[in-house]
Amino acid sequence: MAEISVIIPVHNTGKYLDRCLDSVLGQTLADIEVICVDDASDDGSAGILARRAEQDGRLKVLTQENNAGPGMARNRGIDCAGGRFIYFLDSDDWIESALLAEMLYWADQTQREVIINSRYVKEYDDVQRKEYSTRFGFLEDVPRAYETSTVQLLFPPVLWARLYSRKYLNENNIRFPSLRGGGEDNYFTTLAELPFVDLFIFHGPPYHYFQRDGSLAHLQSAGFDYLQSFKALYDQLCRRGLPTDGLRLFYAGPLVLDSREKFDFARFFLSDICSQVRQHPERYVALDLYLLDTVTSSTDYEDFLDHHNPNIVIDFVRHRMHPGKKT
Repeated sequence: MAEISVIIPVHNTGKYLDRCLDSVLGQTLADIEVICVDDASDDGSAGILARRAEQDGRLKVLTQENNAGPGMARNRGIDCAGGRFIYFLDSDDWIESALLAEMLYWADQTQREVIINSRYVKEYDDVQRKEYSTRFGFLEDVPRAYETSTVQLLFPPVLWARLYSRKYLNENNIRFPSLRGGGEDNYFTTLAELPFVDLFIFHGPPYHYFQRDGSLAHLQSAGFDYLQSFKALYDQLCRRGLPTDGLRLFYAGPLVLDSREKFDFARFFLSDICSQVRQHPERYVALDLYLLDTVTSSTDYEDFLDHHNPNIVIDFVRHRMHPGKKT
């Protein structure tokens, strides 16, 4: 049994794959398995993975015939993993050589099911441009545990900052939702970590988070994708009897309600959680609360369009510029 199974979903990231694989196969912790799930790539990624698997027996390649999204690819990786712990890495990112060893050290020292590394660097095509993670308004210098509610509210729900016990994930049937859009990080981290009273965080070697330009279509759909993910999380927490009152249950982001189906979905969900949001407005930004008001106060989609722009961000800006006027 390997100490850590590193799961990497791959979809058309051939340009970055060797950098990613060099970083993980070059870890000071050698006792790992690397599971790459090729999610129907058509850019030559499959050939790169095959070549690297021949060079290093620790690399296993799984292939999806149809593109199902990173969540489903990660689920398949978890099902095939044999390590004591699970670590998720994105195929266009890379990690420092000592990262996995330090994560394993703290997992063994604390005997916890989840370990969080707080440090990362946002990287860009312009190698001179870098953005370093902060202390997020609550982290102290020494590694220690923090209340889960504080971590959920203030620390980003990024998968690659976490190390999870494989046994814990399997025994509690923690998997990613069958959604194609964004937000799977938030779903998984919240579902996996909410049962714990506190979470252990250390300041280890940084993760290198590469920032690729997203397409316009992705940016326009991202807000609705995240809303769907929050809804799936909310439903799952309710089914499991886990408390939802201490969570941030949605955010607006670049939400575009450009169809009746999207509006009806948003209205149903926001109406369901409205009372909890009203009790904890400090967890939400003004744009979130504006979305809540505009959607829940509209009688139907025609009424919404009569008073508001489907692009909720544009509508919010106009509302701030001309309060009280129709936009």
